[in-house]
Parts: sequence; C-alpha cells; structure tokens
Amino acid sequence: MVELRVRAGLTTRGAARRLGISSASLNRTENAKREASAEELGGMLAVYRAGEADRKLVLDLAGARPAPGWLGLAPDPPPLARFEATALSIVDFAPHAVPGLLQTAAYTRAVHTHGGDLGVALDERVRAQARRQAVLSRLSAPHYAAFLDEAVLRRPVGGSAAMAEQIRWLVSRARQPGTTVRVVPFRHGGYRNPGRFSLMRFREAAPVVYVEHEGSSGFLDGAADVERFGAIAASIAAAALDGLDSVNLMNRIASDHERA
Repeated sequence: MVELRVRAGLTTRGAARRLGISSASLNRTENAKREASAEELGGMLAVYRAGEADRKLVLDLAGARPAPGWLGLAPDPPPLARFEATALSIVDFAPHAVPGLLQTAAYTRAVHTHGGDLGVALDERVRAQARRQAVLSRLSAPHYAAFLDEAVLRRPVGGSAAMAEQIRWLVSRARQPGTTVRVVPFRHGGYRNPGRFSLMRFREAAPVVYVEHEGSSGFLDGAADVERFGAIAASIAAAALDGLDSVNLMNRIASDHERA
C-alpha cells in the first residue's frame, strides 16, 4: 500500500487527510502495527487510484474478494467528499431522499435521526454535511446535476414545515449557475431506477460511480460500469422534466407542504 500511495503522489499526511483518519493511524497500518478495516482498505484503494491488478492483489492478501471493480465502504465515506471536491462534473440520482449536497440542516437531522444517530453523532453528521456542500459554492465548483424522483419531494421528512424549507432551498440552488435540479414526475410512470448513485468525472483521472445501499456503499471504477451508469443517467434525464418545469413542480409541492 505504501508503493500505491507514493505512486499516487501522496504523503502520509495528505493520504490520511483524504481518508479521514490520523496520519499516526495510517503510519501504524503501513508498518503492519495496525490492521486496516475493510472500510479503510476500500478507501485507500479508491484514494490511491489503484488499478485492477493492484486492487486484486491487495484484496487477495487481505482475504477480501468483493466483486471486480467494487471498492466497499461504509455509508458516506470520507473519500466521497474528496472525490466531490476534485470533480469536474457530478450527476446525482436520488430515488428516496434529497442528495447530501443539497440537504438543509433540518432535513439532514431528520434523515439521520431515523438512521439512529443522536446527540453528538447527529451534530457531527450535520457539520460534515455542511462541509461537503461547500464544494458547490466555490468559484471552481463542479457542474452539478441532481435528478430526484417526485416521491422524494412528497414525503414530509422532518415534518411539513421542514420539507417546505428543503424544497424552497432546492429551488434556490437550481437557479445557481452550474447547478441543475430536475424531477422525474409520477405521471411519467415507470423508468429504470438502479437506486442511489453519483457519477463523477475528473479533469485527468478516470470517472468513478458511487453507489449506496442500506448499511454499505462503494465506488465502481471499471470502464463497463461507468458506461452502464452513464447510460442509466441519460435514460433518467430523458424521463425527467426540464429545469423550468421541475422548478414549477417543486414550488407547487412546497406550497402543498406549507398548507398541510
């Protein structure tokens, strides 16, 4: 792993910062004085941009054999924020909840309360989400496109008032340069829905797809996977309303929540 880190041009301190762990912990791991968790191992392979052969070798040595191209991680891993921060473009698909980059603090609290976070852990979740969202306010912000199922807007997560506030925030973000928010309406009927994913493209590095399910998440970096999710994103875009119609629908739904 040291060789992969050096090849990626990262110091121990720089790599640890991207992984969300201390440099001391990473040093102990590299010196075989500490065993990396499966989540940390997946994060290292993602941050170090390990190729298929190196990834297979590391996972075989660790006794872990996930599906090819799959880098397993815990939900909302630190590498996700790092990838978002360096991406040229991000396409987010949200079938069940507002994407993290667009959540209000009240919405984030409601989502993670349902997930079992309370007290200090919940407060840190909200702060971490705010730090992630700062990427969309930079002068060099990535082009960001979010596609939401109408169900995301209809469900009053955190209560009607909090949901109205969340949708009004989505509308304000949709009016910002470089940001698009589009809705797949109920009236469209069925469409291809693979679950939550984010397709990120970079200036020099190869694209990656972040996928998320209950209790786990990870990155797919195989060319076939990127092509497949690119096609899925295009099919979702074809099913979604355009930007103006999406904003009009969001405003109507916000008004429904405010009257509830």
